[in-house]
Amino acid sequence: MVRWLISIIAVMGLAGALPLAASTQAHACSCVYDPDGPQIIDLVSNAASVFTGTVTAEHVEDQTAFYEFEVREVFTGDIGTTTTVSSSVQGAACGRSFEVGTEYIVFTSAYETAGAQWSVNSCSATTQSSNDRTREAAVTVYGEPRPPILRKASVAQDGAPMTIEGTGTERNPLLPWPAITITAITTALAAILLYRRRRHHQR
Repeated sequence: MVRWLISIIAVMGLAGALPLAASTQAHACSCVYDPDGPQIIDLVSNAASVFTGTVTAEHVEDQTAFYEFEVREVFTGDIGTTTTVSSSVQGAACGRSFEVGTEYIVFTSAYETAGAQWSVNSCSATTQSSNDRTREAAVTVYGEPRPPILRKASVAQDGAPMTIEGTGTERNPLLPWPAITITAITTALAAILLYRRRRHHQR
């Protein structure tokens, strides 16, 4: 009798554990990038921006990790020499981690960035930059990469000359209006005096 009761309790316990295990598995992230998979072109194409860069810093806030990148080259997107990428710290939420000091080719999203410029998850084609197949696929979709955008200050401070972005030339923010005005008045007076002298000699 005792053995029979123990058997019933064991069966009931196993039956109760199965739904919990199934529920946990259903909520786990099931998409992980496989660079050798057949859908690599589709995965590479679904990105808001694509760049190659090295992780220089990491910090975590609540359930989100933020990674600072020093950008070396850009396949697509408006990206400067540095940028920030966020990702969930939970693997079940498809979060993706990065190692500081390692260079990656990053395929970003513009959704759920948590205040960062971009976000990324384990479903994207993001991988280390040494992965030749991923790089070849990126070149196929976006073409050869370009250098990141160099952003220069365009607002002069304390009357200093301003540098025009992309040209390397300088201009003075204050035009010399007083000098131009004096020159114009002097020229006009000289012309009037010359005109009067000519009329005087004609008489």
